[in-house]
Amino acid sequence: MMSYQKGRLKFLVLWLLSQSPKRGIDIIDDISKMTWGWWKPSPGSIYPLLSTLEKDGEITRKENGIYEITQKGIEEISDFLPPRYKGSVETGVEELESLMDFFEDMGKDNLLPYKNRLIKAKDRLERLIE
Repeated sequence: MMSYQKGRLKFLVLWLLSQSPKRGIDIIDDISKMTWGWWKPSPGSIYPLLSTLEKDGEITRKENGIYEITQKGIEEISDFLPPRYKGSVETGVEELESLMDFFEDMGKDNLLPYKNRLIKAKDRLERLIE
């Protein structure tokens, strides 16, 4: 039976991995930073949990020791994630189209300070669909 504390730790670890892949020590450090040092999980609580999550298929561990969340892990915490993790490619395209409407409403003058960033985003999208 999983204790209340361990249940929260599981969801916190999965949430952190949904943000970016991490090593176990990075997870410990991130939790410590998030709690302003009030809570720093021990390696004895993090690494067995990571092993269980990997065995359950909610995360994977690469050869370099970096853990990544899987689709199963995302589904486990989907109620706590922003909509972009819940949708399909169709949902993402619809969000992108809505953002384009927003940018058009803002007008060119308001977008000029962000020109370089917008060009980088456009270039990334073009590389994805080439």
